[in-house]
Amino acid sequence: MIELFMTVFSATFFVTVIRTSTPLLLATLGGLIADLSGALNVALEGMMLVGCLTAVIVSVFAPWYIAVLAAIAAGALLGAVIAFFHLRLKADIILVGFAINIFAAGGTVFALTLATGGDKGTSINLPSKAIPALDLSFLGVIPGIGHTLVQFLSGHSILSWVAAFLVFAIWYFLYRTPWGLWLRGVGEYPAAPEAAGIPVNAIRTWSLLVSGGLAALGGAQLAMFNYVGFTRDMTAGRGFIALGAVLLGARHPVGALLAALLFGVFEALAVVMPGLFNWIPPELIRMIPFVITLLALTLFSYRALRARQLRTLSKI
Repeated sequence: MIELFMTVFSATFFVTVIRTSTPLLLATLGGLIADLSGALNVALEGMMLVGCLTAVIVSVFAPWYIAVLAAIAAGALLGAVIAFFHLRLKADIILVGFAINIFAAGGTVFALTLATGGDKGTSINLPSKAIPALDLSFLGVIPGIGHTLVQFLSGHSILSWVAAFLVFAIWYFLYRTPWGLWLRGVGEYPAAPEAAGIPVNAIRTWSLLVSGGLAALGGAQLAMFNYVGFTRDMTAGRGFIALGAVLLGARHPVGALLAALLFGVFEALAVVMPGLFNWIPPELIRMIPFVITLLALTLFSYRALRARQLRTLSKI
């Protein structure tokens, strides 16, 4: 047990948490934008998976940043597909989202087979590139705390810093700009913005585009930094965990950050615990993030039910 505590409070574990949390945070922010607009995006899993494969394949032929942009474009395209079927053809958004997930699960394997010449499992034969880590070793010159800062802050993916910036940027957009007010208004009560001349469907369309782009950006981080390369179904339910993080974070950017970090901690524990407790079946350890997701959703449902009851009592 002492070894576990020493591991958890080490710089190495902190770096692992940031690494595992970044894809979740990006997907959670994408889910948050869509949810606040009133268009629940359950296709985050499929968008992340498509983003993974797109980034890997494009990085074979182009610089890493072009591959990241290609992944964002692929995710946004899937968001446009959801918007078309849901807003234009009036299809149920949940069914469309699950259709995207099924398409991504099979389509990525088919595309991987074409790209690798027959390999249906991994992209090991493709010389894909990685997202560079940000070197902050210059912080070591700070007296007293320089070495500690380098241990904790240096070596993270560029996208990890982008994700941290996006938390602030999305918060500012949602709560300090009129467009953010429009988006939240469309999600809360669409009839009122529509009566004021605000294009409800256009806002929801853009929200789904941004949601898809952010989820795919998380996939790019997963396939070009956490693991360099693509593996079949490599997202492993992270898109669904991100949906849980949206709810656990109370539909707020800062809450989304905290929820993603929480899930990242448990995912990091699933990485380090097998080496410390080899008598525990590794399958049980890998279940930890998903069990936490179920508990989080249960807690959120109870909290929402309790809030409704209190509002009802206050009206009596």
